[in-house]
Amino acid sequence: MTVVPATHLVDRAGVSRAAYLVTTQLGWLFREQETSDIGIDAHIEVVDGVGAPGGASGLGTGRLLAVQIKSGASQFTKPTDLGWWFYCDAKHVAYWMNHSLPVTLMLFEPESEQIYWQHVNDETVIVAGHGHKVLVPLKNKLSESHRDELAVPARRQTSGGIAMARPTRGTSVRQADYELAGAIDLLVSALGKTIEEATPRDFRFAFASQLRALHRRAGAPDLDIVSMKTGYEVAKLSSYLKGVTHPSRGRVVAIVEALIECACEKEIKIPGYLTDVRAWERMWRVADKPGMQKILKNKARKGLPLSWQS
Repeated sequence: MTVVPATHLVDRAGVSRAAYLVTTQLGWLFREQETSDIGIDAHIEVVDGVGAPGGASGLGTGRLLAVQIKSGASQFTKPTDLGWWFYCDAKHVAYWMNHSLPVTLMLFEPESEQIYWQHVNDETVIVAGHGHKVLVPLKNKLSESHRDELAVPARRQTSGGIAMARPTRGTSVRQADYELAGAIDLLVSALGKTIEEATPRDFRFAFASQLRALHRRAGAPDLDIVSMKTGYEVAKLSSYLKGVTHPSRGRVVAIVEALIECACEKEIKIPGYLTDVRAWERMWRVADKPGMQKILKNKARKGLPLSWQS
């Protein structure tokens, strides 16, 4: 008789549960990758205008997420106040980061039959010793209430990597809050703190991490070049990127525009949301004003949607 490993059954249960929740909760399309799986278990297509199952028909968008599904109690052995750490090797990270589609990690917990998710990108992947780790938040349940957040990277995937429609001021604000809240989540988790314990200094460091991410995406240009474009001293630019000092709003705009220019000169394509100056101004204001930080912390703690909402 053929032996069927228990791990195989758990893995199949995870894929099946993901397919069920994607189709019934989100109203999206789920396409399992049944052959030559080396790091991606399924593709998910975002569907617009869908109602409850059996209700209004939706409109396929062609916007896709690549999904890696990990199943079993063993995936939940590294808890934090905010969720669980998922550890992975450098080869998997390289494959995910270089994938032509945005990649989302999903963890299946058999006991609760719940699936938790996290997008894989420069901000969520953290170096850990000889490998890497990704924080999968407890609040990120695969459910209808997180449909818009889950769709964000897929909607960014457009011709040439640039958003087709110019973002409105409201969209810029919501996108900025989403990005900065994610950076705060990662920062306080790494420090062993909770959202409530995040300080104004933490917010400034989180903002600096966003600037560093843009610097990397722009090809990590030498600071001498950025200095020539902005007129700011190299030492000042270095302190801004490290979070040692917090730049003025005008300087933030100048630095962002200089980095975008550097990327264009190297023919590096930067996602459209990173070129939205209004979003950067919003992130700067939140990092600069404790009152706005309190509002953002409340949203993040309650798991409220922060972007792509009307």
